[in-house]
Amino acid sequence: MTQEVAPANKNPSHNEQVNKFLAEALQGKSEEFKKQVLSFAVSCGLSQDDPLFLILVATGQLEAMLKNAPEVLQLLFETWNRDLARNLQEVEKVAVERQKVAIDRAAHALILKAQFTESRKLLTSVLPAGLLLFFILGVGAIMGILMPPWISGMISGGYTKVQSNTLTWNELEAMKWAMSREGKFARNLIDWNRGYLENGECVKDAQRLGVILSQYGRKSKSGHCVVWATPPTKRKFVEP
Repeated sequence: MTQEVAPANKNPSHNEQVNKFLAEALQGKSEEFKKQVLSFAVSCGLSQDDPLFLILVATGQLEAMLKNAPEVLQLLFETWNRDLARNLQEVEKVAVERQKVAIDRAAHALILKAQFTESRKLLTSVLPAGLLLFFILGVGAIMGILMPPWISGMISGGYTKVQSNTLTWNELEAMKWAMSREGKFARNLIDWNRGYLENGECVKDAQRLGVILSQYGRKSKSGHCVVWATPPTKRKFVEP
């Protein structure tokens, strides 16, 4: 079966318009390219004034351009690929920086929360103890101010009307001596010979008995006496 080519239009003005359109569509192309487009259209059984022929001219031009420009397309693809890779790197860099900022903010928030929690624990544990200590000290101070002197004497083991807020060093040393073993023995001597030393009977008895004391090779005639050196329960007397 053979394919017949439609007869060309005999109208000169129409042919001129078709040729003008073809010239504009194929402007800047070589004669070989023009022949390739026209040969493709004729092989399809189309005449030059057929609208489908004109569409195929445009399509054939685009197809021919794609076939004749692979290097341009490759260059465009590589350039696009590089731009895409660079853009992806920039996006990744920005994402990493934002992630770092988010992590830093989260860590800072956790630190603040931990510090706040520790502060609350410290306040809840120390504050009650501090209030209790302050209350105890306050009660003790008030009781010390309001407590009568005779209650203080009973608590301390004795009562005295002599009250002093401060002591001199001599008074402190005298108090230490009175509380020592020597001071207690001296107090016992005074108690065991009370009334016998104050009235001078001790000195008179020593002179009447002819008691003579010797110290550092020297003998004394007066100024000494005989005193009780033991409590009454341990004394021994001569039977009459």
